[in-house]
Amino acid sequence: MAGAAAASVAAAGASSSSAKAASYDTIEVPANTKKTIEVGAGETFENKLIDITADGAHVKLTTSGSGWTVRNVGVKGKNNNMDGTYGTFYLRCTEEGEALAENIYLGDGSVDRCGHAAVSDWDNHGTVTIRNIHVQGWSADGMYMSHAGVSESHGMGETHVENAFLKNNNIENCRLGTPGSYIKDSVIHVESQDAVPSNQSGQVNARGLWFKEQSGMKAVNCDISVSGSHAVFASDNGSGTLENCRVEGPVNGEVEQVNVSGSPDVSPPGSVPMSAEEAASGEIDSSSNTSSSSNTDGDGGTEDDGTDQQSGDSNESGDQTDGQGDLLELVPDESASSVKYEFTVEGSVRKRTSGDSGHVSEESDSVTDNGDGTVTVTGVAGNGYGDAFFVDGAITAMDLDESVWTLHLAGNEVSVDDLTLPNKLVIDGGNRPRQACDYAFEVSGSVRKSTDLGSVQKNDSVSDGTITGSVFGGKDGYRFSGDVTGFDLDGPADIRVEDGS
Repeated sequence: MAGAAAASVAAAGASSSSAKAASYDTIEVPANTKKTIEVGAGETFENKLIDITADGAHVKLTTSGSGWTVRNVGVKGKNNNMDGTYGTFYLRCTEEGEALAENIYLGDGSVDRCGHAAVSDWDNHGTVTIRNIHVQGWSADGMYMSHAGVSESHGMGETHVENAFLKNNNIENCRLGTPGSYIKDSVIHVESQDAVPSNQSGQVNARGLWFKEQSGMKAVNCDISVSGSHAVFASDNGSGTLENCRVEGPVNGEVEQVNVSGSPDVSPPGSVPMSAEEAASGEIDSSSNTSSSSNTDGDGGTEDDGTDQQSGDSNESGDQTDGQGDLLELVPDESASSVKYEFTVEGSVRKRTSGDSGHVSEESDSVTDNGDGTVTVTGVAGNGYGDAFFVDGAITAMDLDESVWTLHLAGNEVSVDDLTLPNKLVIDGGNRPRQACDYAFEVSGSVRKSTDLGSVQKNDSVSDGTITGSVFGGKDGYRFSGDVTGFDLDGPADIRVEDGS
C-alpha cells in the first residue's frame, strides 16, 4: 500500500507467561495510512506496539488458517481514521482448528462517528480463545464475534473470551453468535450512553453482552453493568445463559439466568493490560489468571487454505468490515496458454500464494490500489494453471474472454454477469431503531445480498430478481444490475440507491 511504513515482524522477547517485561518492536503507522498486518497458519505475532497516534492512521491485523498466536500486542492512540468501516483485529480461524490471542490492548478507542470495530470474528471456522484483552471506547463495535453464526457458510466457529475488560463500546461490548461460544471471568461496563462515541451514522446504543444468531452461548462469572441500554440482550434467533454473574441493567430476550445477582464489581481484572506499552512488553503474568480453553465452566466444545506471511505492507484497500474475503479462482481451459484477465474490486484483494491444493497467484500478477477505494487486478494464466485471490468487497468490472475461463467464487461456479453488479441499494432502519420495517423490491437484472453494504438476516430472501426482507434498527444492503422496477416499503427506513454505471 502506497505510503505504508514497513513493520518489523520477527518475534521478539518473552511470551506473556512471563511476568518480567520484555523488549518489543514498535510499528509506527504514518498519517492517513491504513496498514495491514497478516498472521497466517502456525505463525506467532508477539511483543508489538502499534502506534496509530498520527492523524488518520489505522491498523488492520488479520489472521488466517489455524494454530496462529497473537500475543502481547498493544495499539497506541485513538483511531481517528474516518474512511470506511474497517475492523481492527480479525481474530478468527479460517480453517477448523484452534488459535490463541492473549494480552491485547485496544483501550484507547476511536473518535466519534468512526466506523471501525475493535475486534471481529469474520469467517471463523475454528475455535479462537481470546484472553486478557482490554477494549474500550470504540464507536462502531467492541468485540463483534457473531458473524460466524449467521450461517454455515460463515464458519460457525467458536469464540472463547476470558478475562476481558470491555468498557464504553458502542453497539455492543461483546457479541457472541455460535453454539459453544462464551465469555467468562470478565467485566463489561457502560457508564452512560453519553460516555460512548457514536458510530458512523451518529447512533449510540451501547449494549453490554449480546447473544445473536444462534443458541448455546454462555456468560460465566462475569460482572456486567450498563446504564441506558441492555446489559444483556438476545435477538435474531440468539439465546444464551448467564451463570454465576453479577448484573446491573436490563436483561431482555431469550436469556436464561442461573444464580444471577446484582452489585457487579466493574474494576478491571488483574490480568488485563491497562496500556499499549504494558501489553507489548508482556508485563502481566497471564498464565496465573486465566483458565485454559479446554478446562472451563460452561464452555461449549473445545476458507482460506493458504498460509499468509506476516508483513507490514499490504495490497489491501477498501471500506468493509470483513477481513479475509471470498476466494475467487480464475481457471483457464487446459488448452489455453498465456490468457489475460483484469478485474476491479470496490474493497480489497489479496493474492492466494500457497496452499495444500487449488490455484495460487504468482509474483507477476498485480494488485494495484487506485486510491479511490478500489483496486484493480491484472494477470496471466494458462497451461493448466489458474490464479486465485481473496476478494473482500464487490467486483464491479471484469475484462476477460469468458469462453476460455471458468470462474469460482467461494466454491461456486459463477459467470461474469453474476459477479459484476454495479448498482447498490441500502435499506437503513437506524432512524427508528425500535420499529420494524418490511420491504420488497424488484430489479430488471440480477441481484445479490451484500454484507459489505449491510447485515443480511435469515428472513431476507433473493429470488428471480425479487428481494424481500426487513430491518429492525439495522441496515440491509444489496447489489444489482439493471433498473429497480418495483418497490414496496412498510415501516420507517431510509433508502439509498446508487447507479454505478
